[in-house]
Amino acid sequence: MLDKKLLEQYAELMGDDGVQDMYSTFADNIGGYLNHMQWLLQKRDEKEFRNQAHRIKGACRSVGLRQLANIMERFEREHWEWQQAEEELAQWTAELPMHQHQIEAWLSARRIQ
Repeated sequence: MLDKKLLEQYAELMGDDGVQDMYSTFADNIGGYLNHMQWLLQKRDEKEFRNQAHRIKGACRSVGLRQLANIMERFEREHWEWQQAEEELAQWTAELPMHQHQIEAWLSARRIQ
C-alpha cells in the first residue's frame, strides 16, 4: 500500500520535515484534484479526465501511494467505460483516507524514534 523504501529515500535527502511538508502539500491539494476529476467525469471529458488522472498519479507517487497511483495510471492509459470509471473513482475516493493514515502513521513513527 505504501512505498516505504521511496519515503525512506526522501527522508535521507530532505529529512523528516521535508517528507512531512510534501505530505502536507499532498493532503491540502488532493481534495481539489479529486473534485476536478469528478467534475470531468460528469462532463464526460475523456481527454481532460485522463490528464487529471496523470496529475493525481504523480501526486500519489510523490508521497509513496503506489497502489492509488496505479489506479490513476489505468485511468490515464487504458480503455474503460464511464460507468466503470465512476465506480472505481468512488472506490478510490473512499479508500484514500486509509492510505493517508498509512503515511501519517509512518511519519509519526519516525518522530518517535
